[in-house]
Order: sequence, then structure tokens, then C-alpha cells
Amino acid sequence: MLVTILVVAVLAIGLALALCWPARSKVWLEKWPPISEDEFIRRCSPGVDRERALKVRRIIAEQLGVDYDRVYPEQRFVEDLGA
Repeated sequence: MLVTILVVAVLAIGLALALCWPARSKVWLEKWPPISEDEFIRRCSPGVDRERALKVRRIIAEQLGVDYDRVYPEQRFVEDLGA
């Protein structure tokens, strides 16, 4: 429950800071190739609820305008996602 609250709080802060998405560079596209939902879940912390994690991934992709399959659990809002 605490993890869920923290994830939602971080998401809310990141979305509040999101003003625009910078142009995606070739380097960014190479650094973050598309990954499947199964790979995304494998990269999450043990015990993470699959449906919640994928819902957060969908929200981040929609709100920041990034491709869903290029959102990774280890990405940082500002440095990696341009928020």
C-alpha cells in the first residue's frame, strides 16, 4: 500500500512538472528501445502488482507523450522522460 502511494505521489509530481516533451533524439531512441509488458514487469521491484504497474506505465506514456513500450520502470521523470 505504501509503495502504491509513493508511486502515485512521484507520478503526480512528475506530471505537475511536465511542461513539454523535448524532441526525441536518436540517442534517446537507442538508449530506450521498446520493451514488452512482461519485460517491464521483470524489471520492477519484486512483489509489484502487475496491473497497477502497467496502469502507471500507461498513464506516464499518455501524460508525457512517450511511446508506451519505451517507458521503463528505472527511468527518471526529468533526466530520461523530459518532464
